Amino acid sequence: MTTYSFFISTEPYKFEASDSLIEMCKSVIKKGHTIKGFFFFGTGVYNIKGDISSGSSIRNIPKKLEKFTTENNIPVVGCSTWVSLTGLKESSFIEGASEEGLGDFSNWVVESDKLIVLGAGG
Repeated sequence: MTTYSFFISTEPYKFEASDSLIEMCKSVIKKGHTIKGFFFFGTGVYNIKGDISSGSSIRNIPKKLEKFTTENNIPVVGCSTWVSLTGLKESSFIEGASEEGLGDFSNWVVESDKLIVLGAGG
């Protein structure tokens, strides 16, 4: 089986990368593959901000992400530099999310068979 790592660098509502990520990963899991984790970089760190107010007519991407990753035991990490630059606090992250540096993410890449990048880079 194949091990995947995902690098996401787009905001939750600017594009549909977060929705695509979840749908893609449902297929990956269904086929028996492994997901090493989701690493959010650049303004993509807003995907793990749990205390957003999306209202009732807009899907709550962070909650959707939280539910999916919790149910499937997928690590969720925000880039520590970007967490700091955006002013996010770890206390406001979705359940199970943490912050780590790019060095930690590079270990994921080495331990993975495939790296999937969603977004332009930062």
